[in-house]
Amino acid sequence: MYAGPVPAPVRIGHGSDAGRVRPLNEDYHRVWRFGSEAPLVVLAVADGMGGAAAGEVASKLAIEALDETIRRYVAERDAGRRVVGLPSLLEKAIRLANRRVYGAALERPSEKGMGTTLTCVAFEGGEAHVGHVGDSRAYLVREDRIYQLTRDHSWVEEQIERGVLTEEEGRAHAWRNLITRALGTRPQVAPDTATIEVRPGDVLLVSTDGLHGVVEAEEILAEVGRAGDRQSAVDALIALANERGAPDNVTVVAAEVA
Repeated sequence: MYAGPVPAPVRIGHGSDAGRVRPLNEDYHRVWRFGSEAPLVVLAVADGMGGAAAGEVASKLAIEALDETIRRYVAERDAGRRVVGLPSLLEKAIRLANRRVYGAALERPSEKGMGTTLTCVAFEGGEAHVGHVGDSRAYLVREDRIYQLTRDHSWVEEQIERGVLTEEEGRAHAWRNLITRALGTRPQVAPDTATIEVRPGDVLLVSTDGLHGVVEAEEILAEVGRAGDRQSAVDALIALANERGAPDNVTVVAAEVA
């Protein structure tokens, strides 16, 4: 599900699809753009889990907490008050999202055990700041290369890092969707954050695992390079995931740096 209007620069594309197996789309995504000169742009995806409609509730709560934090930050900044840096802001937002989802699960017995991933990228000026929990991903496409900016918080990724599984074994493993860190499943969470320099022409892309579970990074690179604009790239990637059976909800947001 998408929350909010598509902001106006044309270099942003977004889309979400339930896929070919799941009856509901429990993903949630959003794009924010503040200011016209040196704008602050934020992309975010959340992949809810928990059964019934609980996953959709968790992902929506997470995006709403991020929205609230960003809007408060912009209001304070525009009023000339001292504000934290964007990396600290994203960490604060993710911790707030965790408390909101965890608290809601305690209050609503029908949604006990719900949780969500949350991956976001905020870019302003010449830097992009990444905040991340779970197995959704952020990528940077630069010229003819693609870089994964996040590390999956999953059992399979941990085994690959330890040398127990190879990348190829991990892709086909029965536990490849078992995540080890998510929002809302514990009272506290430790987000990953990172900052990179960006250049004109760079494409920042965030996706839920419904995309990268069936579409390889090099194929994402190829579609981004082939498409005439960001929306076309997003549409093509979602279509490719659906062609391959799309066993999970598929959400993709992409933005090209001007």
